[in-house]
Amino acid sequence: MASVPAPYRLVFLWIEPVSIVAGAVFAHFLQPTYLALTHAASAPGASVPLATSIAMTQLANLYLGLGLLEASVLRATAELSVWRSFLAVLLLADFGHLYSVRPVGVSIYWEYWRWNSMDWGNVPFVYFLAMTRMLLLLGVGFKPAAKAKHA
Repeated sequence: MASVPAPYRLVFLWIEPVSIVAGAVFAHFLQPTYLALTHAASAPGASVPLATSIAMTQLANLYLGLGLLEASVLRATAELSVWRSFLAVLLLADFGHLYSVRPVGVSIYWEYWRWNSMDWGNVPFVYFLAMTRMLLLLGVGFKPAAKAKHA
């Protein structure tokens, strides 16, 4: 895996998968907290409706699958074409994730002084991941031969 620079390996093999699995744990085991941190004004409180609970568990399952896929697929290969394909799809998902918080108001994207722990994960952490993906896709930090060979 020497062809993929260490900062990308740290982010995409460790930091992001661990954060995704943490999201899965919260979405399944701490549903009232997860919902209150997402939008306190519309959260149902301690008694989460059954349909919401099922949807939250399905979300947790998707998070878990995504985290395990990222950690396992990217560990299985140093082939840049696989890394780029996988991370390009996740970059599109980053934009969808950022769009998903828009209903709470566009100020969510920049009013960092109002962010709670969920907001920190939904906005600046996603900005960071999207930027890191874009840098990898642009070949930043790769040796010139690796850039030319896999561009």
